[in-house]
Amino acid sequence: MRKKIRVVIDANWYISACISRNSRKTLYYNIFRNNHLQVYYSKELLQEFEEVITRKKFVKIISSNQIVRFISFATLFLKEITISEIPTVARDRNDDYLLAICEACDAHFLVTGDDDLLSLEIYKNTTIVSMSQFIKLLTIL
Repeated sequence: MRKKIRVVIDANWYISACISRNSRKTLYYNIFRNNHLQVYYSKELLQEFEEVITRKKFVKIISSNQIVRFISFATLFLKEITISEIPTVARDRNDDYLLAICEACDAHFLVTGDDDLLSLEIYKNTTIVSMSQFIKLLTIL
């Protein structure tokens, strides 16, 4: 049996999936339903997601019930991991917890739209890519 590709997806993609049908389809059909992938998250990622998605600017776009439903649905496809140490690597220190998740699960890929993280390109064993790059990679992996 082929080993699963270990992936971490930045909270910004989950937020995008909550408010955009196209992002939601991308996440569900290309990532969640792909049996060759294992997507990881931590309580820190969930906290960032909840902090951002409940901001005033999103209140008119998505209800608290929809947020709860999205979290319940998404976590069915994700594997939780605990991080112990957070490195200080990224230009934006608030992004370092994502690198800690990658390190903890030995992720092959970190999928993000964050330029600070994308500029790193690689962190330890993790390749940092945008969602469009990742989708293209999936066609050849």
